[in-house]
Amino acid sequence: MFALSTLLLDNGLPDQPILLIEPHRTRVGVWRIKFCYDDVEPLSMNAEQASKLAIRLHQMGQDELACEIDEAVGRAKHYDAM
Repeated sequence: MFALSTLLLDNGLPDQPILLIEPHRTRVGVWRIKFCYDDVEPLSMNAEQASKLAIRLHQMGQDELACEIDEAVGRAKHYDAM
């Protein structure tokens, strides 16, 4: 089975505890999903990539993390529609 650390690294995220997952808007008005860490600068990805990551996480049984990402993606889509 695909390891969680490999999945995170393949998506540009370090294998460290994520403190916060939230939508954020770039300077040009594009909504992205931001991942905040304790010792690492926040990283972000587009909502489509984050949705695909959440699907893979659900498949791996990482439902808590996947649900946090799904929630952030849902909020980003909501804010984008406003």
